[in-house]
Amino acid sequence: MGGKTKEQLLEELSKVQKMLGERTETQGHMIRKFQTLMANDGLFSQIIDFFPYPIAIFTPQYTVVMVNKAFAEDTKTRVMYPEKGAIRILQHKIDDIQLAAAVRGVFAGNTFFLEDLKKPFSMFSGITQQNAAEPDRFNRVVIFPVPADDAKITHGVIVFMP
Repeated sequence: MGGKTKEQLLEELSKVQKMLGERTETQGHMIRKFQTLMANDGLFSQIIDFFPYPIAIFTPQYTVVMVNKAFAEDTKTRVMYPEKGAIRILQHKIDDIQLAAAVRGVFAGNTFFLEDLKKPFSMFSGITQQNAAEPDRFNRVVIFPVPADDAKITHGVIVFMP
C-alpha cells in the first residue's frame, strides 16, 4: 500500500467525501438562487449582470439569450442581450466530449460541474479564441437547467469559473 495504513487511507477518503459534499451543496444553493432570480425577471437581469464570473444563458436551440458584463468583457463582445441568433453554441466547435454532453444534457434536467477545460469560450459563434485576454483563465464551468413553472426546462445556464 505504499506505506499508508488503512486508517490513513480511510481518513483521506473521508476528507475527499466531505469536500465533494461541500461542493455539491454550494452548487445546489447557487442553482436554487438562480432559479429564484429567473422568476423575477427585472431583478434577475440586474443581479446576473453584476455577477463577477462570465454567464451565458441559452435555449434548447442553443441560442444565447443573455450574457452578463463579465462574459462580454472576457470575450471582448459588446452585446449584453444578444439578438435572437446573434450568438449560438456550436456543437461542432466543442472539442471536449464532456462539455458537449453537458450542453446537451442540461435540457434533460441534469447539472454538470466540469474542470480542466481548454478554450471553453470557443464553442460560441462570433467569439474567437483570440478575443479572450486569458484563454485558459476560466477552465471550470457549472452548467445547470432552469425550469419554468410547469417543470419544463426552458433555459440552460453556463457559469464560467477560474
